Amino acid sequence: MLNGAASAWDLNNQTSPTHIFRSRPDLHAPIIDMRILRPELVTPGYIFIAPYRNRDAGPYIYDNYGDLVWSGAGESGPKVAHAPHTCQYKGKPHLCFFQGQQHQGFARGHGTIMDQNYQVVKTIQSAGAGASADMHEFRMTPFSNGTSVLMTVYQPRMFDLTINPRFRITGGMGWIVEGVFQEVEIGTGKVLFEWRSTDHIDPGISYTYPGTTDTSGDGLTEDTPWDYFHINSIDKNLDGDYLLSARHTAGLYKISGVDGHLMWQLGGANPTFNQTNFNFSSQHHARWLSENGTHTILSFFDNASNSFNLTNKLSHGYVISINHILGTATAIRSWSAPEGGLSSGSQGNIQILPGGNVHLGWGEHAHFSEHTWEGDPVQYGVLAQRESNVMVYRSYKFNWTGTPLTKPALWTYARSETAEKGMISYVSWNGATEVRGWNFYVSNSSSGPFVHLGSTAKLGFETSFRSDIVYGWSFAEALDATGRALERSEISKTFIPSPSLAAFCDDVTCRRAERVEDDDFDAARANETVVDWEDESPQRGWDTRRYYADFDRGTRREREVHIGSLLLGMGISVGVMIVVLGVLKFMEKGEGGGKGVWEERTARGMRQVTRWVRVGRERVLGLGEGYARLLTKDEGDGQESLPRDERRDSRG
Repeated sequence: MLNGAASAWDLNNQTSPTHIFRSRPDLHAPIIDMRILRPELVTPGYIFIAPYRNRDAGPYIYDNYGDLVWSGAGESGPKVAHAPHTCQYKGKPHLCFFQGQQHQGFARGHGTIMDQNYQVVKTIQSAGAGASADMHEFRMTPFSNGTSVLMTVYQPRMFDLTINPRFRITGGMGWIVEGVFQEVEIGTGKVLFEWRSTDHIDPGISYTYPGTTDTSGDGLTEDTPWDYFHINSIDKNLDGDYLLSARHTAGLYKISGVDGHLMWQLGGANPTFNQTNFNFSSQHHARWLSENGTHTILSFFDNASNSFNLTNKLSHGYVISINHILGTATAIRSWSAPEGGLSSGSQGNIQILPGGNVHLGWGEHAHFSEHTWEGDPVQYGVLAQRESNVMVYRSYKFNWTGTPLTKPALWTYARSETAEKGMISYVSWNGATEVRGWNFYVSNSSSGPFVHLGSTAKLGFETSFRSDIVYGWSFAEALDATGRALERSEISKTFIPSPSLAAFCDDVTCRRAERVEDDDFDAARANETVVDWEDESPQRGWDTRRYYADFDRGTRREREVHIGSLLLGMGISVGVMIVVLGVLKFMEKGEGGGKGVWEERTARGMRQVTRWVRVGRERVLGLGEGYARLLTKDEGDGQESLPRDERRDSRG
């Protein structure tokens, strides 16, 4: 479900702040407010998100410190994206995500697969005669070796809604949304399996009747069909059976991969199992974690609310053990959002990470968090405030290596040609994960020769470097962890403000301009003081492709000295970081493991990071997708009680 109920949304740079990058002013990536960060406890990897209703919707990748790694807004088309994640395609890591046109509660579009160069290598449509793919699920089919995908489809169709008086529909033909999922073969587009909700699930058991919520639809027209089922996730096990989540029936379903019949149901109106210590509703993102002959372990995100009815005050991520012998379902673990919890009326997900930590996306709240298995938060990031109406359908964490085909971007600035503090260079490379440092080369001619000016370690998405002397032209060269040159920027001309602008500039940049109002505009004076345009073609040339050509950058020995200096500096930085972390750990022990606050230097200055108690780590369930390991019978029977909050029936 994508919830749009609100009286007035307020999207601005306070409710949804965005970065300003001098080297890439075209990018408007959300600024992540990292409210909790425990670097020694956080799982290594990158955060994958796709905010929408923000300034630039699209897929994004961030590092664990909240620094942008890749902005994919507009990279593969003008539409919104949902749930970017890594996937294996043709034996190599790729990015998979849905892309399409957003509607209220669903979407129309296709699946997209990108390679590590951020190039679209495949788009996949739903098959058969019907609607295009929906955004709620697009993923490689588990155990298919990357040969097929699972996709949801929201199919409107005519339906006799007069048969049930509770639907409050009479006097003619009604309309319903049929929840459909398909397994589609990538190479051929052939449907390998298809399941339709109206063949198996009675609309009368829905908890969301026509016209009762902002996404239910009133069932009266083809444009407003009643969405009685609202399928929002699909998984597949090694036996070939499927696990579905349906929000509007508040149920999880095991579906036979042979004939589509219902094998069992957790939750909803006709559950197979007795829930011993938990309830749930309006849930998302159900995943199998483990199965054996007597037990099933699964995870899902319990919204506990659809913004109109609720079964719990807070949303949670759950891991559940089903005992098929006793016919019971028991919550093993649950996690709520840090800082008092959140009630997320739509969207959201849970991902079990390698090593046992848990990553959660909080849906209509554009937040994400990571927790230890025992429940302690070790990371909590906020992209936007709720009043902005910016949302993130799912948030994930994965390892990733990005090698873009683009070049680094460079912008160089000096207050004047003889500025006392010289010039400052800003460099970035969107999507490049292997950059660890930068070389800078300068000249007073666009044609060179260029000499090495200096080197610096990479810091955040955009790195700055200051020189005491002003040069007219420069380029930057990206270096990996070994000091090997990866790629260089174009040749960039240093920006020096005119005398009329310089009064509004400092040693870093110039302030934003203001428009002269009509009452203050002196046309005669303006005509007298026009500065002649400087024809830069003698320097730039008519064909600026040569700005990307290779230039002589000194002897091999000279370059080795520069690279060696950079690596030494990076080594010292790492050593200092280790010492700092050691001191913090010592302090933590000295305080008896209590929680407090410590400061960390970032690209944007000093920030306070909440420090939490270090907890024991145990080997628990494995990866976030597909199977982990089999649990023993004793592990599956964990009867750990969970807090029980006030509850209300979610039936409308």
